[in-house]
Amino acid sequence: MDLILEKICSTDPSELKTPLISSLISSVMELSAVKKDDRINHELFKKLVLDYSFAERKLHEANQFKNRMIGMTAHDLRNPLISIRGLSELLLDQNMGPLSEEQKEFVKVINDASRHLIDLINEILDVSAFESGKLTIKKEWTDFSKLVFERIRIFSIQADKKNIRLECNLEHFGLVYLDSSRIIQVIDNFTSNALKFSPGGSTVKVGLKKEGEKAVFIVSDQGPGFTKDDKAKLFSEFTRLSARPTAGEHSTGLGLSITKKIIEAHGGTISLASEPGKGSAFSVFLPIQEINNG
Repeated sequence: MDLILEKICSTDPSELKTPLISSLISSVMELSAVKKDDRINHELFKKLVLDYSFAERKLHEANQFKNRMIGMTAHDLRNPLISIRGLSELLLDQNMGPLSEEQKEFVKVINDASRHLIDLINEILDVSAFESGKLTIKKEWTDFSKLVFERIRIFSIQADKKNIRLECNLEHFGLVYLDSSRIIQVIDNFTSNALKFSPGGSTVKVGLKKEGEKAVFIVSDQGPGFTKDDKAKLFSEFTRLSARPTAGEHSTGLGLSITKKIIEAHGGTISLASEPGKGSAFSVFLPIQEINNG
């Protein structure tokens, strides 16, 4: 193309005045302009790719630094809070001497606040670990039915306090290969939320069954349900939904986000069936490897 332009420029102008030659010259000039634009666009594209790669690397470094700082800060905060919780429990048990009713009330406030903050810090540490890729799933052969039953038995005390009927229907099957400590978080989160947002006199149902190669854990309630807007942001971090706990319980806004990450780390999924004012039902589907007890 450059040689053609050079030839045209060196040709006597009188020889270039025929219509055919003029048309050819116009076409060549257009092609030359297109080629020049392509070179410019290519250079711009290369620069954009380099700038994007640089920005992405810097963002990753900043995110890693954020996770390290969150982890360090959370650990530093958790230790004194655990001490505060433990000492307040000693005072409430009156192991250090009798307390007046007013003193008991103040110490209970301290204990409740320290527990809430410890829960929040633990959940922040979980989110940070997931984001940094440092949280590992440690699977072991577990009696899933027994695991669920033991957790629900603990929650029966909370249910009784709120006059909520807690029903349990568990299908027993062989040992399942999963991370029991993380699955306990899943069980606890869905069950505690169902009790937290359910009114007195209602029923919360917990079920476990096997469907093909999946274990299905279900928690249903007769609470306020979820609006369309709630569903859209349900598993986001630090989410505030329209429903509020019925007895003033605390909510960090991180539980469902962490639960979803744990389930996905097990290769599982979550489904939700809910309508405003008609309660809700969360179903967790976990792929299972199973061995027989005998």
